[in-house]
Amino acid sequence: MTATPPPPPASTPVPPKYRVLVGIEVHLQLRTRSKMFCRCPVRFGSPPNTLTCPVCLGMPGALPVPNRDAMLMALALATAMQCELAELTKFDRKNYFYPDLPKGYQISQLDRPLGSGGVIEIITEDGVRPIRLQRLHIEEDTGKSLHEDAGNVSRVDLNRAGTPLVEVVSEPDITSAAEARAYLTALRALVRYLDISDGNMQEGNLRCEPNINLHIEGPGGTTIKTPIVEVKNVNSVRNVGRAVTLEVERQLAEYAALGPAVADGHRSTRGYDDTHDRTFLMRRKEDAHDYRYFPEPDIPPITIGSAWLREAAERVPELPHARRARFVEEYGLSDYDADQVCRERPTADFFEQAVKAGAGAKPAANWMDELNRHANERGAPLDQLGVGPERFAALVKMVEAGKIAHKAAAREVLPRMMETGEEPEQIVDELGLGQIDDSALLWSAAQDAIDQNPKAAADFRAGKEQALGALMGLVMRETGGKANPKVVRRVLVEILTESDPEN
Repeated sequence: MTATPPPPPASTPVPPKYRVLVGIEVHLQLRTRSKMFCRCPVRFGSPPNTLTCPVCLGMPGALPVPNRDAMLMALALATAMQCELAELTKFDRKNYFYPDLPKGYQISQLDRPLGSGGVIEIITEDGVRPIRLQRLHIEEDTGKSLHEDAGNVSRVDLNRAGTPLVEVVSEPDITSAAEARAYLTALRALVRYLDISDGNMQEGNLRCEPNINLHIEGPGGTTIKTPIVEVKNVNSVRNVGRAVTLEVERQLAEYAALGPAVADGHRSTRGYDDTHDRTFLMRRKEDAHDYRYFPEPDIPPITIGSAWLREAAERVPELPHARRARFVEEYGLSDYDADQVCRERPTADFFEQAVKAGAGAKPAANWMDELNRHANERGAPLDQLGVGPERFAALVKMVEAGKIAHKAAAREVLPRMMETGEEPEQIVDELGLGQIDDSALLWSAAQDAIDQNPKAAADFRAGKEQALGALMGLVMRETGGKANPKVVRRVLVEILTESDPEN
């Protein structure tokens, strides 16, 4: 009996070619003293419903008055992003019902936003790439729903209602999770440079919703567009990247199941669950007509005059991308070092002052991570650590001159400078941390190390450079870590070379 041949193995489906398109809507809470349309203070962490008034509670007859400082902050941001600024702008009512929206509508801007177009530059593996912007507009924030852990109870805190927001909407130019993270990082750096927002996602003063869909190459060269999905409740830069990745995977799976029919689906809003690392359906996406926009009757259109534009422009400092380029050109930093130093304005300011005080640019840039670590641990800004740029530069110069080891400077000298305000030279003398750089004094210790480890000496003489590390370790141990490594290396090489029988 002839055996039946086994069936041929099932062919593995070829993954489709596709393009990722991501546009991001970012809501930035402006750092004003009072709310957008009333005088209630803006303050994070106050007891619920203690920062309210008839205007932000939506009481009948209460009249909103725009916050001038918020308008100028938004204009400064629009200027920095190269937006086309409106000569005439107006506010509109965006109508929807939600427990934390006391008026039943939100004052926003529809057809005459403060800024149109514009660009934000991001840094990618392939270099700098511009992300185009659609618009920038002003609106007021809603309140906040508080959901009790125990019981089926929710409460509403209206302290945040009426807080001024700027919404920045990008074009769908972002093509990956990495670029989405880079975009948010660049925008956060920009608003912090301008000093108009903390940009802190954990406190809710930067909130974003990525809008994601795919253009898939279908049969016969057709392009199949998956429905756009807006992801809500994303509370960190990392999670924005995860949300984009998860949506790309989910939409590809839908295409695998439905084929071209996937394009017939509806736009939707999904949430991001960081506990289970997934997105979930919330509702179908509303369109503009669902909000029944109409002009805000209590606020007349506003003319943006030349005086406002000048005042807004004066608020714009040297921006991160321009400062990065200058640090590379002027101080010889690498692109990476310049990017790290320039991400936060206080760091860049401190670094530049330290360099002007005599610190080398490259070592000062390397030390900024150490300084920022102390600032984060203490919850204090750089200018309140007790170590000014001049004293910091003095410490950096001592390390570079070989007067003290880097490890001792970082672990012992810098923390004591912060605690006592002493000069680094004084601390080094008091603690006896100065490095031994006298080659005559180190000669004996180097010779002892060679005598104790003849194999390492022989290996070095045989051309194995790494063998020198073992000998250097012995010298450092013998001198209590005080020997200058550069001098130790030179002395060891001299002894080993001079005593080499082949020389």
